[in-house]
Amino acid sequence: MNDRHWNRLGLVLVGVLALLARPDVVAATDSDRTIRPARERLVEGWLIAGSSEDEGRRKVSTYQVGSGGWPQFVEQKAKVVYDWGIRRFWLHNPFGTLSDEVMQFDQYLDAQDAGVDVLTENFPEAWGPVVDGSFGEPIELIAYLGTADSADDRLKAAFESGRSASILGTMLACVKPVLLAGGSIGADAAVKLSDSGPAFKFYKYLESIGIPVYVESRPKIANPRWAEFPVFAVDAWWKRSDPANHQDCVAWALPNEAMQRGVVRWIRNYDGRSTDPAVIAEVIGRIRAALLEGDTVIFRSDGLRAAGVSLEQLVEGIDEQLGVDSGSAGSAGGAGSDSATPPQDSMDDIETRAEEIVPGSDQGAAPVGKPSSGTAPTSSGGGGTAASGASTSGSIQIKPRSGTGGVRSNSRKGPSIQRVISAAETNQSSMEPIRIRSRANRRIDVAGRSGVIRTATGKPADWVERARRSARRITIVNEPD
Repeated sequence: MNDRHWNRLGLVLVGVLALLARPDVVAATDSDRTIRPARERLVEGWLIAGSSEDEGRRKVSTYQVGSGGWPQFVEQKAKVVYDWGIRRFWLHNPFGTLSDEVMQFDQYLDAQDAGVDVLTENFPEAWGPVVDGSFGEPIELIAYLGTADSADDRLKAAFESGRSASILGTMLACVKPVLLAGGSIGADAAVKLSDSGPAFKFYKYLESIGIPVYVESRPKIANPRWAEFPVFAVDAWWKRSDPANHQDCVAWALPNEAMQRGVVRWIRNYDGRSTDPAVIAEVIGRIRAALLEGDTVIFRSDGLRAAGVSLEQLVEGIDEQLGVDSGSAGSAGGAGSDSATPPQDSMDDIETRAEEIVPGSDQGAAPVGKPSSGTAPTSSGGGGTAASGASTSGSIQIKPRSGTGGVRSNSRKGPSIQRVISAAETNQSSMEPIRIRSRANRRIDVAGRSGVIRTATGKPADWVERARRSARRITIVNEPD
């Protein structure tokens, strides 16, 4: 393991230990939301576990991860997607799952114990250089893992011990290869957990030192602070769980406008192989609809690329309608119950039903890759139309462009998304709403100075420098007793 890998892990180790040892502290957050250029809100998604029924390979098909392991995957699958123009990659359960269990947070350790070396070996070695820009530009890698709850065998013992060191060591071991690769974390069914528990604090610290964490699915009224993270949800489920449009969700679900860090929607029922013109047209329409709502979209591009669709066709005119500065042309960055109570069904089952409920689902799409009877692994817990001129809750209000300002949505002032002029165009006091210059979030300190805290170029900063920036900007506050 080289010095870069040890430096990355060491920074996480020191900071998380301090955070978990103090149950009364959390990192300060900023609820202003920046809308990134449309190209940066496109994510290629690979369903790794669930692509096969082979339990010996933890339900990962040889088509997805062959005998050459992750180095082969990067070269044969990731490179062609990069060349098409996408700079954000999503691996769904990269270390596999089993039929008799929900998605596991410790799936990497389970795969190691089972001796499925093809899934566990060379992960950071294969992905780290790509994250750092070996293809030409840096990319964002997101590894979606199971929920970090006490039902997980390893986490149960750690959580019950109540010892911060035990919790930290266990959770770090579960995500070690992703962190060493410089990747981000996707957290399955996170919103069912307490927003004051160890998992929440662990994710908060990772985020505070520049490691993005995406939580699934729509946050609940019972634990509203999960809305401080970027939220991931199946596209159809995101629409079905919208309390503005579905009365049975009002009692438990937070509305769209409560999301402080954006939404990532997965078009799961297009498997990526069909090139039927009607299917392709519908997929393009759904992608553009989500982009016009200011959201990020995960999809499979295989069928689109095979049909001759260019990335420009997906994003054409989107930034102009939203008033977003597109930046350079080549950069792309980085429950449905009928009752009034929160549903108890598994989130994945409910999302699957939502795919059937919502009109416009893609029927007849061919399976991913080579034919397989595999099914997606089970999640452990956990809309409307896209017309840009709609005036319903969560709608986007289009503002004319003038200059190079970004776009900000302040959830505390309502659901609409409005253009914010650049800092060069105004000279307001620090009591005014935080301004955005181009595509960078800025925080204003008590002395009135502002500084960039996160860019929206999608290019990951150097790990050490990013940790240094976080140490300078994060404010630790004591919550009231």
